[in-house]
Amino acid sequence: MNYKNILSIALMSFAGKAFGSCDFASKDGYPCCKGCSVTYEDASGKWGVENNAWCGIDSSCNGQTATCWSTAEGYPCCTPGTAVTLTDSKGKWGIENGSWCGITETKNDNSCWASSLGYGCCNGCEAITVDGSGKWGFENGAWCGIIDSKCKNQPQPTQPSQPSPTQPATPTQPNNPPVNNNDPIGFLSTKGHLIVDEKGRAVKLAGISWFGGETTNLSPHGLWAKPLSHFIKTIKDLGYNHIRYPWTNEMFKEGAKTESVDSVNNPDLADLTPLEVMDAVIEAAGAAGIKVYLDRHRPLAGGQSELWYIDEVPESQWIEDWQFLAKRYKGNPTVIGADLHNEPHGTACWGCGEEVRDWRLAAERCGNAIHEVNPDWLIIVEGNDHYGEEGWQKGESYWWGGMLKGVKENPVRLKVPNKLVYSAHDYDKNVHLQDWFTTSDFPDNMPEIWDDKWGYIVKEDIAPVLIGEFGSVLRDAVDVKWLTNLVTYMHENGVHWTFWCLNPNSGDTEGILGYDWETVNTKKDGILTPDKVPDFYL
Repeated sequence: MNYKNILSIALMSFAGKAFGSCDFASKDGYPCCKGCSVTYEDASGKWGVENNAWCGIDSSCNGQTATCWSTAEGYPCCTPGTAVTLTDSKGKWGIENGSWCGITETKNDNSCWASSLGYGCCNGCEAITVDGSGKWGFENGAWCGIIDSKCKNQPQPTQPSQPSPTQPATPTQPNNPPVNNNDPIGFLSTKGHLIVDEKGRAVKLAGISWFGGETTNLSPHGLWAKPLSHFIKTIKDLGYNHIRYPWTNEMFKEGAKTESVDSVNNPDLADLTPLEVMDAVIEAAGAAGIKVYLDRHRPLAGGQSELWYIDEVPESQWIEDWQFLAKRYKGNPTVIGADLHNEPHGTACWGCGEEVRDWRLAAERCGNAIHEVNPDWLIIVEGNDHYGEEGWQKGESYWWGGMLKGVKENPVRLKVPNKLVYSAHDYDKNVHLQDWFTTSDFPDNMPEIWDDKWGYIVKEDIAPVLIGEFGSVLRDAVDVKWLTNLVTYMHENGVHWTFWCLNPNSGDTEGILGYDWETVNTKKDGILTPDKVPDFYL
């Protein structure tokens, strides 16, 4: 990513600010900044960088902090004097021009504030990005926090130069979406059963699916009722640290259009293509510090498929579309991986050796093809629904996508090491009345079943496991116990998870939000809360 993209992301949320005066910059031939993000301060005044050129911070920014905490949540700072409308765990919120904004308080912290987040402080003063914690630089191959008090009296800046080879700069391809670099965690890898950041520190994925991109809408549901910013803020405030974004190959068809994106609630999205809406969700999530992984949910919007291909979408197209997305988001640390195909089942076998239906072999082909163009991504491989050839006819069956018992004898082999994550789906009795739901010891019998079907992969330190879908309508106390037991099992064994789902309109499970797309189901959310990790780190 080039320097212009890095800085424009950090500054873009401030657009629309009222202008004051920046005579100190104008007299020297520099324009006034449109934003209030301070990169340097000297005897003349405060300086920022916009469009790869220095600009003066104008007087209307006086009283605003240089580190506008609400930009990390996807919202701009309020202008000085805005009344407090709401106070939550993030800070004080106001409303300007019909949109939420963050009310800032001036900081004066001379300490190495970044140390509390596991980073050192910079020796220099060159800001690469700004988030709710402060200004970030990049030195000696690592992120570091900038101490404002050390940078008050820097000499007047000259024209910014391009980043040095040690900075995290990867060229973007033409027409690619902007890369949000407000992300000191970076890309993820695996180490045994752990998922780790670029420094080798263990992280926990605990997030939520937001579906709709795989349906005939070709965009996340609810954008007909609320702004995109509302959903991102809700996900962030509830403590989920990533989004699973389902999609269908139908989104790549010529002339594909979204449906039901409301032009009043989402005027910036209404005329976008499905791919551009995906870009917008990823950009907004990244600005809020939320990761995203992409889920090829269906080949066509009309329904799921047993195998990873159908006549209309052959394997070659499946792989080609995945490579396109991998190239598109290469270098963007918000996008962490690919869930290759949702819920293989039926004729899809694991380890049978038949190329046309062996899901394990297909996952290897697709995963390796993705890594040819983007080796940073995690490759997320779901199970099938039975163990052993013809096992599904003999009772050795499980949920679609949930059976990973075959991994012990036939593991997935990727050419790029430390990037494989296995994924299972698990549901309660309301989705389908499985045999184990009818025993007298249900739901206390479930940990042994989970061990057998997918939990052993973690316990034997083979690879990480991500429960990519689980959910419940919580009809009765037994459902509550089932969900509580599963969350406890995942917490105790270091299993990652993505809850199904944010949407209220999932017939089997409903979701975290009510049908007003705003009210939170606090009972469900509360059961999940003990295993949430908003900042990713264990």
